[in-house]
Amino acid sequence: GSLERRRCLYLRTGRACCQMVEVLLAALILVCSSVSCGSAGGYTGLPALGGIYYYQYGGAYSGFSGADGERAQQLDQRFYLLKLPIARAAMAVGGCLLVFPCVLILVGVLRVPWHFAAWLLIECSLYIVIAVGTVPALYYFLHSLLSVYNSSVCKEREQLYQSKGYQGFWCSLHGAEIAAGLLGCMAAMAYLLSAGLAVRDYRTVDEQKQKPLQL
Repeated sequence: GSLERRRCLYLRTGRACCQMVEVLLAALILVCSSVSCGSAGGYTGLPALGGIYYYQYGGAYSGFSGADGERAQQLDQRFYLLKLPIARAAMAVGGCLLVFPCVLILVGVLRVPWHFAAWLLIECSLYIVIAVGTVPALYYFLHSLLSVYNSSVCKEREQLYQSKGYQGFWCSLHGAEIAAGLLGCMAAMAYLLSAGLAVRDYRTVDEQKQKPLQL
Protein backbone atom coordinates (compact mmCIF):
# COMPACT_ATOMS: atom_id res chain seq x y z
CA GLY A 1 0.00 0.00 0.00
CA SER A 2 2.59 2.59 1.00
CA LEU A 3 4.79 1.61 -1.95
CA GLU A 4 1.90 2.08 -4.35
CA ARG A 5 1.13 5.49 -2.83
CA ARG A 6 4.76 6.59 -3.24
CA ARG A 7 4.69 5.50 -6.87
CA CYS A 8 1.47 7.39 -7.54
CA LEU A 9 2.96 10.51 -5.96
CA TYR A 10 5.34 10.77 -8.92
CA LEU A 11 2.40 11.48 -11.22
CA ARG A 12 1.79 14.66 -9.22
CA THR A 13 5.32 16.02 -9.71
CA GLY A 14 6.19 18.77 -12.16
CA ARG A 15 8.34 16.45 -14.25
CA ALA A 16 5.53 13.92 -14.63
CA CYS A 17 3.03 16.63 -15.58
CA CYS A 18 5.45 17.92 -18.20
CA GLN A 19 5.90 14.39 -19.55
CA MET A 20 2.14 13.92 -19.81
CA VAL A 21 1.96 17.16 -21.81
CA GLU A 22 4.66 15.74 -24.09
CA VAL A 23 2.54 12.61 -24.61
CA LEU A 24 -0.42 14.78 -25.61
CA LEU A 25 1.67 16.90 -27.99
CA ALA A 26 3.20 13.81 -29.60
CA ALA A 27 -0.24 12.27 -30.09
CA LEU A 28 -1.47 15.47 -31.75
CA ILE A 29 1.61 15.57 -34.00
CA LEU A 30 0.89 11.98 -35.00
CA VAL A 31 -2.73 12.82 -35.83
CA CYS A 32 -1.82 15.96 -37.80
CA SER A 33 0.82 14.03 -39.75
CA SER A 34 -1.69 11.35 -40.70
CA VAL A 35 -4.15 14.04 -41.82
CA SER A 36 -1.39 15.60 -43.92
CA CYS A 37 -0.92 12.33 -45.73
CA GLY A 38 -4.66 11.97 -46.32
CA SER A 39 -6.23 9.27 -48.39
CA ALA A 40 -4.97 8.00 -51.71
CA GLY A 41 -7.74 10.02 -53.30
CA GLY A 42 -8.12 9.92 -57.02
CA TYR A 43 -11.04 10.78 -59.20
CA THR A 44 -13.65 8.05 -59.56
CA GLY A 45 -15.92 8.26 -62.56
CA LEU A 46 -19.66 8.10 -61.93
CA PRO A 47 -20.22 5.17 -64.31
CA ALA A 48 -17.70 3.13 -62.32
CA LEU A 49 -19.92 3.50 -59.27
CA GLY A 50 -23.09 2.47 -61.02
CA GLY A 51 -24.47 6.01 -61.13
CA ILE A 52 -23.80 6.75 -57.42
CA TYR A 53 -21.99 10.04 -56.77
CA TYR A 54 -18.55 9.69 -55.31
CA TYR A 55 -17.95 12.27 -52.60
CA GLN A 56 -14.54 13.40 -51.49
CA TYR A 57 -13.12 16.66 -50.19
CA GLY A 58 -16.67 17.73 -49.43
CA GLY A 59 -18.25 17.36 -52.88
CA ALA A 60 -18.86 15.11 -55.87
CA TYR A 61 -16.59 15.16 -58.91
CA SER A 62 -19.53 15.75 -61.17
CA GLY A 63 -17.65 18.35 -63.20
CA PHE A 64 -15.15 15.88 -64.65
CA SER A 65 -15.65 13.67 -67.64
CA GLY A 66 -13.49 11.72 -70.06
CA ALA A 67 -9.87 12.81 -70.34
CA ASP A 68 -10.23 15.42 -67.58
CA GLY A 69 -11.38 12.75 -65.14
CA GLU A 70 -8.47 10.47 -65.99
CA ARG A 71 -6.02 13.35 -65.70
CA ALA A 72 -7.46 14.34 -62.32
CA GLN A 73 -7.02 10.78 -61.09
CA GLN A 74 -3.40 10.65 -62.25
CA LEU A 75 -2.56 13.99 -60.66
CA ASP A 76 -4.22 13.00 -57.37
CA GLN A 77 -2.24 9.78 -57.22
CA ARG A 78 1.06 11.45 -58.11
CA PHE A 79 0.46 14.21 -55.58
CA TYR A 80 -0.34 11.61 -52.92
CA LEU A 81 2.87 9.69 -53.68
CA LEU A 82 4.91 12.89 -53.41
CA LYS A 83 3.55 13.62 -49.93
CA LEU A 84 3.57 10.03 -48.68
CA PRO A 85 7.29 9.79 -47.66
CA ILE A 86 7.09 13.11 -45.78
CA ALA A 87 3.93 12.10 -43.94
CA ARG A 88 5.35 8.67 -43.05
CA ALA A 89 8.55 10.23 -41.69
CA ALA A 90 6.52 12.71 -39.63
CA MET A 91 4.31 9.91 -38.30
CA ALA A 92 7.38 7.84 -37.39
CA VAL A 93 8.89 10.78 -35.49
CA GLY A 94 5.56 11.44 -33.78
CA GLY A 95 5.34 7.79 -32.75
CA CYS A 96 8.83 7.85 -31.25
CA LEU A 97 8.08 11.08 -29.40
CA LEU A 98 4.94 9.42 -28.05
CA VAL A 99 6.77 6.36 -26.74
CA PHE A 100 9.68 8.26 -25.17
CA PRO A 101 7.77 10.19 -22.46
CA CYS A 102 5.62 7.12 -21.76
CA VAL A 103 8.78 5.16 -20.96
CA LEU A 104 10.05 7.97 -18.74
CA ILE A 105 6.74 8.10 -16.86
CA LEU A 106 7.05 4.36 -16.21
CA VAL A 107 10.65 4.83 -15.05
CA GLY A 108 9.54 7.57 -12.67
CA VAL A 109 6.66 5.52 -11.28
CA LEU A 110 9.09 2.66 -10.59
CA ARG A 111 11.30 5.16 -8.69
CA VAL A 112 14.37 4.39 -10.76
CA PRO A 113 15.71 7.98 -10.42
CA TRP A 114 15.65 7.64 -6.64
CA HIS A 115 17.76 4.48 -6.67
CA PHE A 116 19.96 5.62 -9.56
CA ALA A 117 20.17 9.42 -9.47
CA ALA A 118 22.51 9.58 -12.46
CA TRP A 119 19.54 8.52 -14.58
CA LEU A 120 18.18 12.06 -14.24
CA LEU A 121 21.30 13.44 -15.89
CA ILE A 122 20.91 10.91 -18.70
CA GLU A 123 17.28 11.93 -19.03
CA CYS A 124 18.30 15.59 -19.16
CA SER A 125 20.83 14.88 -21.93
CA LEU A 126 18.24 12.99 -23.97
CA TYR A 127 15.76 15.82 -23.63
CA ILE A 128 18.31 18.38 -24.81
CA VAL A 129 19.29 16.23 -27.79
CA ILE A 130 15.63 15.76 -28.79
CA ALA A 131 14.83 19.47 -28.34
CA VAL A 132 17.79 20.51 -30.49
CA GLY A 133 17.02 17.81 -33.07
CA THR A 134 13.43 18.99 -33.34
CA VAL A 135 14.53 22.24 -35.01
CA PRO A 136 16.12 20.69 -38.15
CA ALA A 137 13.36 18.07 -38.22
CA LEU A 138 10.70 20.79 -38.42
CA TYR A 139 12.72 22.60 -41.09
CA TYR A 140 12.97 19.43 -43.17
CA PHE A 141 9.25 18.71 -42.73
CA LEU A 142 8.08 22.16 -43.82
CA HIS A 143 10.72 22.56 -46.54
CA SER A 144 9.81 19.18 -48.07
CA LEU A 145 6.10 20.01 -48.03
CA LEU A 146 6.72 23.37 -49.68
CA SER A 147 8.79 21.60 -52.35
CA VAL A 148 5.83 19.31 -53.09
CA TYR A 149 3.43 22.26 -53.24
CA ASN A 150 5.77 24.11 -55.61
CA SER A 151 6.04 21.10 -57.92
CA SER A 152 4.51 21.04 -61.39
CA VAL A 153 2.20 18.21 -60.33
CA CYS A 154 0.57 20.32 -57.63
CA LYS A 155 0.32 23.41 -59.85
CA GLU A 156 -1.33 21.48 -62.68
CA ARG A 157 -3.67 19.75 -60.22
CA GLU A 158 -4.66 23.09 -58.71
CA GLN A 159 -5.38 24.60 -62.12
CA LEU A 160 -7.41 21.61 -63.23
CA TYR A 161 -9.67 21.68 -60.18
CA GLN A 162 -10.05 25.46 -60.32
CA SER A 163 -11.10 25.22 -63.95
CA LYS A 164 -14.01 23.04 -62.81
CA GLY A 165 -14.94 25.36 -59.97
CA TYR A 166 -13.56 23.21 -57.13
CA GLN A 167 -11.97 24.94 -54.15
CA GLY A 168 -9.62 23.60 -51.48
CA PHE A 169 -6.92 22.22 -53.78
CA TRP A 170 -4.49 25.10 -53.38
CA CYS A 171 -0.75 24.49 -53.40
CA SER A 172 -0.06 25.76 -49.90
CA LEU A 173 0.29 24.40 -46.40
CA HIS A 174 -3.04 23.44 -44.89
CA GLY A 175 -4.18 23.63 -41.28
CA ALA A 176 -3.01 20.20 -40.12
CA GLU A 177 0.51 20.76 -41.47
CA ILE A 178 0.79 24.19 -39.85
CA ALA A 179 -0.55 22.72 -36.61
CA ALA A 180 2.07 19.94 -36.76
CA GLY A 181 4.80 22.58 -37.04
CA LEU A 182 3.45 24.61 -34.12
CA LEU A 183 3.03 21.49 -32.00
CA GLY A 184 6.62 20.54 -32.77
CA CYS A 185 7.80 23.94 -31.49
CA MET A 186 5.71 23.51 -28.34
CA ALA A 187 7.14 20.01 -27.85
CA ALA A 188 10.70 21.35 -28.14
CA MET A 189 9.99 23.90 -25.41
CA ALA A 190 8.43 21.19 -23.25
CA TYR A 191 11.57 19.05 -23.66
CA LEU A 192 13.80 21.92 -22.55
CA LEU A 193 11.57 22.47 -19.53
CA SER A 194 11.76 18.76 -18.70
CA ALA A 195 15.55 18.92 -18.97
CA GLY A 196 15.62 21.72 -16.41
CA LEU A 197 13.27 19.82 -14.10
CA ALA A 198 15.45 16.72 -14.37
CA VAL A 199 18.50 18.71 -13.23
CA ARG A 200 16.51 20.19 -10.35
CA ASP A 201 15.28 16.75 -9.25
CA TYR A 202 18.83 15.37 -9.47
CA ARG A 203 20.01 18.01 -7.02
CA THR A 204 17.06 17.27 -4.73
CA VAL A 205 17.70 13.52 -4.72
CA ASP A 206 21.41 14.05 -4.16
CA GLU A 207 20.78 16.36 -1.21
CA GLN A 208 18.27 13.99 0.38
CA LYS A 209 20.65 11.06 0.09
CA GLN A 210 23.47 13.01 1.72
CA LYS A 211 21.46 14.11 4.75
CA PRO A 212 21.68 10.76 6.63
CA LEU A 213 25.45 10.72 6.10
CA GLN A 214 25.79 14.23 7.51
CA LEU A 215 23.73 13.30 10.58
